Amino acid sequence: MKQSLLQRCETQIRNETTLRKGHKLDFEQIIKLGALMYANAGAEVDIDRLRECKLLLKDKVGLLSNFRGHMQYLVQIKMALSEDPNEYIDDVLDAYAQLKQGRKLPGEMVAMAATTICDNCPKEKRAEVIQKTRDAYAKIKSQHLFLTDEGDMALIALMIMAGIDPDQATEDAEGLYDMLKGSFLPGSDTPQAVAMVLALSNRPAEQKVQDFLGLFGACKAAGHATGKNKAMTIYATYADVDASRDEIVADIGEVDVWLKKKKGYGALGIGASTRRLFAATLVLEDRQEANATAMAGATNAVAQTVVEQMLLVLISIIVTSVIISASVNSSH
Repeated sequence: MKQSLLQRCETQIRNETTLRKGHKLDFEQIIKLGALMYANAGAEVDIDRLRECKLLLKDKVGLLSNFRGHMQYLVQIKMALSEDPNEYIDDVLDAYAQLKQGRKLPGEMVAMAATTICDNCPKEKRAEVIQKTRDAYAKIKSQHLFLTDEGDMALIALMIMAGIDPDQATEDAEGLYDMLKGSFLPGSDTPQAVAMVLALSNRPAEQKVQDFLGLFGACKAAGHATGKNKAMTIYATYADVDASRDEIVADIGEVDVWLKKKKGYGALGIGASTRRLFAATLVLEDRQEANATAMAGATNAVAQTVVEQMLLVLISIIVTSVIISASVNSSH
């Protein structure tokens, strides 16, 4: 394994070890996601600051709030990484209030969309981004009633903040979905999630779809692929990576093997599919840093920051869905 990738993997494990000391009862997937958030921000875990943010968050929200449970953990990390945790959570709660208008029972994914907007959008532009996000989500929902869920809202917001027109984004995602759906079982929501990620890239649609399916197939042939479910959306984030398929597969394989030997990644840990999701994420982040531009062909710093944030949003959505699925299955 190349040195830069090994260092990234070691940082991930070190962050997990620190977080686990203060969050012994949390899902292992959430611990690993939190470690990834710190690593992506280039920061070391500060448990004391994290505890302070947890108490502040509890003071700000009610017992039945969507900022409890899984989202509480993710939001308190975002608060800890911000310059002013109190201002940050106030901004997030304001954005959330605007996003949930007209929704009878908004879920925690709406809260995630609120944090996504506050992480990437200046205050003076948030109202416009929120309205465009609501409009685009409603349009996509009307086209795919049973395939569209609130997790898509954060991805739509990222499209808008990257400078993609909402109507164009909807049209692009629709065309990509039509090209992808034949490769999945009827009723699967995976092709829609993949389509919205691929829509962030300005490469030809046919090429993007071909490369996405090709990368998944190559990882599967090598024995290092995620399951053929929403987790495989991670391969769509490689749309603009400047590397050969063989290089990417080799790197993912090396990280997969390395992680399998670490706490929480083995047979009794998060499972092979989720482990490979993290492996592909760590490889992508390493190549992003090495190549400076890895997604969406961004030509300015603001847009590049937005599309890089898409990766953490995507992993958050997938990991949360994995946990919810596991919880439901264990209750039956």
